[in-house]
Amino acid sequence: MGEEITNICYFCNRNEVYNSQKNFCILMGRSHFEFKQFIVYHDKCAMKVGTDGVLLGAWSTAQPDTNRILDIGTGCGLIALMLAQRCPADITGIDIDEEAIVQADENGQRTLWKDRLHFMQADALAFKTKDKFDLIVCNPPFFTHALPSPEQKRNFARHNSSLPFDRLIAAACGWLNENGRFDVILPERSADDFIQTAWEGGLNLCRKCLVFTTPDATPKRALLSFAKEKTSYPETEQLVMRDSAGEYTPEYRRLTQAYYLYF
Repeated sequence: MGEEITNICYFCNRNEVYNSQKNFCILMGRSHFEFKQFIVYHDKCAMKVGTDGVLLGAWSTAQPDTNRILDIGTGCGLIALMLAQRCPADITGIDIDEEAIVQADENGQRTLWKDRLHFMQADALAFKTKDKFDLIVCNPPFFTHALPSPEQKRNFARHNSSLPFDRLIAAACGWLNENGRFDVILPERSADDFIQTAWEGGLNLCRKCLVFTTPDATPKRALLSFAKEKTSYPETEQLVMRDSAGEYTPEYRRLTQAYYLYF
């Protein structure tokens, strides 16, 4: 049996006892998080491994023919590693936090895909590249009205003043190839504004998934995929994470079973 840890999941906002041999939500007290094919250390990063990153990494539109991927705000490299497991692309992860980049690179070097993973310290708003990407992913900072943290690194990771949505969208649009996708995860309350800003910036919504923690809850997150090409009717779906009894649903298990040890 693994060590039991009491913790609060920032996504579900539930106080639960977790078993360290199982992968549930976010284990802030642990230095690392073990998946089926890789281990992520996150003790040097402002934002830890959490459900948002796992959802985006598992849901994102990576395909077998995806050649180049950019992960904006990569942190400990979680999403980059998940995508490396899914497809044969070369993946670049950027983050403004030097310690996070060091740890992301260390995490990448321990994987089977280390030759395809590249991490560099860079401010997304100043990042320069001649490359075009088939897929860009971002779990962006989204707090707009919350009080800033006294820790600067955590402010960069959490508050969108460090990466305003309009400037993020403009940058992503410039880096995407003509058939590329830009995938993000946001609080559901921010989704409509982001979709409108993306449309004004030349990116059109082509896929959307609303994430519910339980069947009776309001949606907590929105997974969004954008493209330069126009789509008349975006593909829409819903994902419920837990059933009324508190067990993970079959659809959530299917989405994440390639990663979570317990699934």
